[in-house]
Amino acid sequence: MIKLFQPPPAFNAANASPFCIKLEVLLKMAKLPYQITIEGDPSKGPTRKIPFVELDGKLIGDSGLIQNLLESKHGADFHENLSDEQKAISLAFTRLIEEHLYWVLVYSRWMEDENWQVIKSAFFGQLPIPLRWLLPNIIKKQVLKNMVGHGIARHDRSAIYQMAGENLTAIASFLGDKTYAFGDQASALDATLYGLLSSIIDADMNSELKTAALYHDNLVNYTSRMREEFFPKL
Repeated sequence: MIKLFQPPPAFNAANASPFCIKLEVLLKMAKLPYQITIEGDPSKGPTRKIPFVELDGKLIGDSGLIQNLLESKHGADFHENLSDEQKAISLAFTRLIEEHLYWVLVYSRWMEDENWQVIKSAFFGQLPIPLRWLLPNIIKKQVLKNMVGHGIARHDRSAIYQMAGENLTAIASFLGDKTYAFGDQASALDATLYGLLSSIIDADMNSELKTAALYHDNLVNYTSRMREEFFPKL
């Protein structure tokens, strides 16, 4: 049995983290039995990030590496019937989503004052005083430092959301009216897409990022279909 370590559902989505949503969708696609263990402390994972899994007796972090292990050792095929060109497109969009658009999501949650209040309450509200007062701003400063290191926070607010809007337009143009990213069969890219889009569209937090996503009806419809298929009880 695969053990999946992740926080509980939050913000009207299957999880607070798009990577947790992605990984759970992959496990459901592969029809592999798994058990969720609620864990909110990233430091307990092998890469000090969430999600992570216990697989073949070892703790493994990083959703991409876990995906590779599910394919190489557990018979999953998340690129079934895809051409080499489609696999290349899948990788390119995955990088766009996880290495760029994801950081705009982080910015929209942690740097927008209204959303920061939601994050602070959800992540730190149960801590004892004085940690509840001190820790949120310490973590927020670290998140900002990470975004500056990535590069996204070196731009002003309008430029950040402009780039995100371009990313979302590219995704919407690629999806068109297809059921899944590559037609009638779900693939790894769909798990990645849904994880991020649900974190933007379903989550009960507003921002220019969400406004940009809601502009594309096909992104809204795609997110709704994926939610109904993979998390019908939400």
